[in-house]
Order: sequence, then C-alpha cells, then structure tokens
Amino acid sequence: MPILEDAYVGASCVIKTKSNDLLTMGTLQKIKESYLDISNTRNELPEIPYNMLVKIEIYNSQIGFRVLLGSVYISSSKLVRIINLSEAAASEKREFFRINVREYGYLYDENADEFEVELVDISLGGLLFKSKREYSIGTYLTIRIPILGNTNAFHCIVRRHVEFDKGYMGCGCEFTELTMLQEDQLYKFMLKKQNDQLKRVR
Repeated sequence: MPILEDAYVGASCVIKTKSNDLLTMGTLQKIKESYLDISNTRNELPEIPYNMLVKIEIYNSQIGFRVLLGSVYISSSKLVRIINLSEAAASEKREFFRINVREYGYLYDENADEFEVELVDISLGGLLFKSKREYSIGTYLTIRIPILGNTNAFHCIVRRHVEFDKGYMGCGCEFTELTMLQEDQLYKFMLKKQNDQLKRVR
C-alpha cells in the first residue's frame, strides 16, 4: 500500500538533506507503493547524488502536512524519484519544517496590552520570538504577524526559554487552536521564504 494517499498528487513539496539543508522544491507527480516522483514544471531540478538520504516535506491544504524520509534513486532536471520511504515521527515534523525569519510580530498578553517582538524562527508547530520582556513557561499569548497578511491572530503557549545577548529572552511557543486557514498561510509563507533562499543559492 502506498505511503501517501492519491490526494497528495499535485501537492507542493520540499526536498532537504538529512541535516535539513534545502535541496530543491517541486510538485508531487506520482505516488506508488515503492516510490514517489517529484517534478518541476520549469525542469530546473538539481542533480542529487544516487542513494542520498533525504527528507521530503509535503503539504496539501485539505488533508495536511506530511514528512517522509527516503533515498534518491533517480535524479535529473525533470524528475527526482525517491525510494525506501518511511514516515517521520510526529515530533520530528515540527523540527524539519522550520525556517529562520527576521520579521516583527505584535504580542498581546492577558491584559490585551500590545508589545512588539522579533521573530527568530517559525514552523507549522510554533515559533520562537525574542523580547526584553519575560514570559513564564505555560503562559498563553496571542500574536499577530503582519507579514502573513490579513489573518486572525495566532494563539500559542510558551514551552521553553532561550537566552540571547543584550538582555533579550527568547520564548519558544507552540501554536494552539490553529485553523486550517492559518496553517495554509503559514505554509505558503514558509514555501516562499524557501524559494527565495533557493534563488540566492543559485
């Protein structure tokens, strides 16, 4: 039985190395029991070494986000075929699809007071921001992220602290009550960021 449903055919996907370096982006063209084919309409895929272990991040706005591991069997400018497929653990998915950002967000605490914070990274599972204000682990917060466009504010909970220089404290937050629209906006934003990154590399 194929590892993915046929509904994922046509979905956008990202291929990364084992160490999470971005290799390329494309569209899921074919799903078979023993392999996946990924193509690019502009035939601009780079050649990836045979048998290289890669991560494939696949997103469909209707049925969700999947992260697979596999080995490269065929690689050309038109097609990448991945074999030996397995699914990443739920905890790994959040770590795989995380990008660094330099954007600002606006935080609201329980008193509805607004504070500007600097975003450090973001994923489908949450975000890391830094601020000169401290928030205890377990604190519920609401954050508005203007770069994502016209969207509702994101609800999150502080899960960890990270120390930064110059008196800044980082808060790693997990999203709560994430809507399908918000998840879709997050994915499209991160996909654009990764596409910009690929253009710079080339």
